[in-house]
Amino acid sequence: MTIVACLAALSIVGRIYTVGIPNVQPSTTIIICVSLVFGVRIGLTLAILTVLGSNLVLGFGPFVIMQLLAWGAVAIASGLIGKIYKKIPFLILALYTAFMGMFYGLIVSLNMLFIGDGLMFVAYYLAGMPFDIYHAIGNFFFFIVLGPIIIKIMEKEKAKLYGLKEGTYHS
Repeated sequence: MTIVACLAALSIVGRIYTVGIPNVQPSTTIIICVSLVFGVRIGLTLAILTVLGSNLVLGFGPFVIMQLLAWGAVAIASGLIGKIYKKIPFLILALYTAFMGMFYGLIVSLNMLFIGDGLMFVAYYLAGMPFDIYHAIGNFFFFIVLGPIIIKIMEKEKAKLYGLKEGTYHS
């Protein structure tokens, strides 16, 4: 519980303090790293806490539901590949985090299908594409810098938590 609280605080603060850079924040990368190591359940918990905690400062609106769905989907996808992430080359994982930035933007944009129509969705999504690209580039660089550190710390914590030697994890 303490680990999740600390990670949520890091993700929330990271999102709030980078709000001046459009759509660039470390939260997606943190959620991915944690989901890779700890799995879907902890990843989803972190995603929910990130959305709710950061939006206490940044504001709530109908978009919160889509943020929950988007970061939740990122956590689920990352948790599912968590069993094999050590076999995936680092650069591929970095590109995966970039792709997840684009995926997040797509999911968040889907709200236009509910309040508009297909054309409104296409226009909204295309207008937001530069921001999704910023998110993807930010994720890539955050993963390059923070990914190895977060993953190493999470692996050590998981080993302590489950009484396992490093490298012998079973989710």
